[in-house]
Formats: sequence, C-alpha cells, structure tokens
Amino acid sequence: MDADVIVIGSGMGGLAAGAILARVAGKRVLVLERHWRAGGFTHDFARPGGWRWDVGLHYIGAEAARPGLAADVFRVTTGGTLEWIRMPDPFERLVFPGFEFAVQPTEDRFAEDLCAEFPAERNAIRAYLRDVKRAASLSLALALRGTTPAPIAAAVRLLYARRARLGRRTTREVLEARFRDERLRAVLGARWLDHGLPPSLGAFFTHAVITAHYFNGAYYPAGGAGEIAKGAKRVIAAAGGAVRVRTPVEQVLVRGGRAAGVRLADGEELSAPVVISDAGARATFLRLLPPDVPIPFRGAIERAGRGMAHVSLYLGLSGSPASLGVRGENFWIHDELDQDAPWRRRGEVVQGRISCVYLSFPSLKDPRAKAHTAEVLAAVDAADFARWAGTAWKKRGADYEALKERISDALLDVVEQRLPGFRALVAYRELSTPLSTEHFTGHPGGEIYGIPFTPDQLDAPFRRPRTPVPGLFLTGADSQVLGITGGAMAGLTTAAAILGPSTFGRVRAAARTLPSEPVAAPG
Repeated sequence: MDADVIVIGSGMGGLAAGAILARVAGKRVLVLERHWRAGGFTHDFARPGGWRWDVGLHYIGAEAARPGLAADVFRVTTGGTLEWIRMPDPFERLVFPGFEFAVQPTEDRFAEDLCAEFPAERNAIRAYLRDVKRAASLSLALALRGTTPAPIAAAVRLLYARRARLGRRTTREVLEARFRDERLRAVLGARWLDHGLPPSLGAFFTHAVITAHYFNGAYYPAGGAGEIAKGAKRVIAAAGGAVRVRTPVEQVLVRGGRAAGVRLADGEELSAPVVISDAGARATFLRLLPPDVPIPFRGAIERAGRGMAHVSLYLGLSGSPASLGVRGENFWIHDELDQDAPWRRRGEVVQGRISCVYLSFPSLKDPRAKAHTAEVLAAVDAADFARWAGTAWKKRGADYEALKERISDALLDVVEQRLPGFRALVAYRELSTPLSTEHFTGHPGGEIYGIPFTPDQLDAPFRRPRTPVPGLFLTGADSQVLGITGGAMAGLTTAAAILGPSTFGRVRAAARTLPSEPVAAPG
C-alpha cells in the first residue's frame, strides 16, 4: 500500500479528516490536491507589494476559537499552532437604503439591538432566536448519522424530528410567519451569501446554523487562512504522510467491490485500503467513480440544482481603510430590502448592475498583514460565463478581460457609495470569476458551497460520511454542513466513521495535550 488513507482534495474537510487520522490513530495519510497550493477554500495567495488575500475564509464563528469540540478539531488539525484574532465590535454592518444595522457579538446584545430597533416585534424576535437554536441543533443529528451504531442514530433522529420539520422550511417561510416588519426580515436575511441561497430557496437549517455560529462574535486566524493548511501538513507529515499538490485525481479505483486507491491524471496509480473524497458529491459520484459502480442516488445528484457561484474582487490598497472609519468589520451592502431580489438579479452583474455585495478587510483583521487589502464579493449566474468554458486560466481573451473590468468597476461603485474615498485607496485590483473557481477546485460551474441546502436536500442520502462503496468515504460540505467550521466538523465525522464513535473522545483528549490556541483582541 502507498498509504493507509488517501484523501482527494485538501479543503477543510480533507485536511481535518487526514490530520485527525494521523494524530489520533497514527495513520499514514496521503492528501492529493489539484491546485499548486494546499487548503482549498482555506488557502491564500499573494501579489508583489506585500498584498495577501484569502479565497474563502473571511471570518469564522466563536465556536472555532473558544473551548469546545469545534475548537478541539482545529487544534488537532493544526497541531495547536493557530492564533485567533477577535474581530471588532460590531463585527458586521448591514447596509440598506436609508438605514444600517450593526451586528454585535453575543446573542443577548444581538437580541437587545433588534428589540431596540424593532420594539413592536420584541416577542417575535425572542421566538425567532429560539427557532434558530432549535434548527441549528440538527447539526448534531447529522454528525451522528453514519458515525454511531444504527439504534443510537435512529433515536437521535426521533428526538430531533420536530426540529427537522422546522429546519426543512425555507428561511423566507419562517421569517414571514414570525415578522410583519419588512425591514426586520431584511436584517435577519441579509447574510444569505454566507450559505449560498436566498431566503425563498434555502433551508432554514442552514440559515440557523450560520446565524447561531456568530452569536458570540467572529474571529480570524493570524497570518491568514493559509496557516490552517501549514499546520495540517505538519501534523500529517509527523505520522509519515504527506500533502501533494499539482496532483489531480482522475478516478477512484474499485476492486473486488471496494475502494482500493486512485488513478492520477498522469496515469500513476496509488493504493490504499481507505479513500476519502473531499472533492464534493458531484465530482465523487458522477466523475471519479467508474460508471459501472452502482450508486443508488446518482440520479438524484444529477437532478440537484447548482449552488451559488460568485465573483471576488481582490484589492491592494495604498493606505489603511481605517482612514475611512473602518475598523475591520464586514459590510453587507444592499440596494433594496427584498433579500431574494439579488438572487433573481444576479444575471445583471455581467452588465455592471449589482444589487448586493459583501465587503471584507483582511489586513485590518490580521496583525501580521504587511500591506492593506480588501475583498468585494457578489453572487453571479455561472451561465453568463459559459462561453469561455474550456479556455485557459489567464488566457481567456480580450472580451473576457473587458467583462472583468466592467464588473470590477461596478463593484467599486457600490463600495464607494458607502465609503466615499475608497476608490482613491485602490492601487491594485484582480477579479476572480466562476471559471477561476472551477479551474482550481473542479466544482462544476464554480459553485462554492457544494450541492445547495434546499429543503428537499437536507436529508439527501449522500449527506453522510459513508458511501455505498466500502472503503470510500465522503467529507466536506456535501457530507454534513457547509462553511469552514462545517468542513472541519465533517472531517471529524468522517474520521469517526472510519475509526469508530470513540474518535470524538480521542480528539478531545488529543487536543488537551496540545498548546491552547491563543485568542487575541483586535489589533
């Protein structure tokens, strides 16, 4: 065998699963990454001038940095080398025509500010927050599915049946049932880009998970998201494994009815008794597995809708955005209250008309940053970029470059309206599109959260670590919950499906042997 475990993809789920197996079980893990940098959506990149940006981890909830199982998973994954920086208070500003709402850390402050702004909805606000916690707790049932004995998993499902009904409603249904004030519904639904679907389409479960995730504020890793992959690589190497980049996988090898390794794009074959895919359910079951391997839910995956695609404008700044009154908080800028409108209008982005953007300042969050940066994101329709499918990265032609310039100008116009003088700080700009995302990740259409969590997909049969092929396991957003912390927890549940339910306790015990990851106030 070339390894005890082969992991396809070095996203958060793949790195967490591989590092946990290496750390708590001494497994020789080989992680294979198609990109030239490890980390998936946790990797970062730099340009001359000292500018550095993250591609996916813009901030993370307190559960990753404060004592608890999620923090233990990050500690074991990185060997306890991360330093978390707490974002300022408020850590988010929700901007609408005529008013703004600042999101403060702690559930109590969030509730108090909502009640102060919308006093007529006080009782409904308290009921909504209870709904959020009930629906978010479904993540426990998902974590135990496929990792514990069937009777225990069945008992947990029964216990959470009522919460599952709540989680399977759309976010819009829950908000409209609870609230009369359109402004309040806009505030609560404003951060839908964090989970990739607008209120009318997304399951309330994912809205609840993201909302609860930030009840106690937000954090950022010192040195940027790339520090996660650096730490995981050291943990995996210490057990005799490795992370190989520029190594695209062509196929999962199935022999005698079970996974036996992988074939690389260059024809090399690597063998292992356990294969973990962090490539997403679409790629795993529709592309990487031979078509003659029976997968009962292939048709369901083929019929599943595409997830959110996006453009991201990476900006190098000539000076600190603090000169504009920014302290490092995120901005969500909307041109109307209806939070479904930006999704319906996402096809207008290529025409230079943008209705909703997310604005982030990596350099103000990271005390190790050497130069000031900003990022501006917007949802787009991947179909608008299909005419350039199959063209080479950075060689897509003049029309494509002109399109990127038009989108970049429109994104800057939106930010300039909220932060006058921002354009004057921009010294460098670079735009990524769904084609960039697909090129580096292999995700069809550049979808960034995997198969979308619509209400009918919450109980999809692929949303678990075990697959119909013995020896093949799934991890990452499609196997459990989206997001960076969701990916880390998916890595844990995948490791538990392989090693047994005692893995949860073994990870907590291993975390206690490592240095506590320091948490610093914003600098």
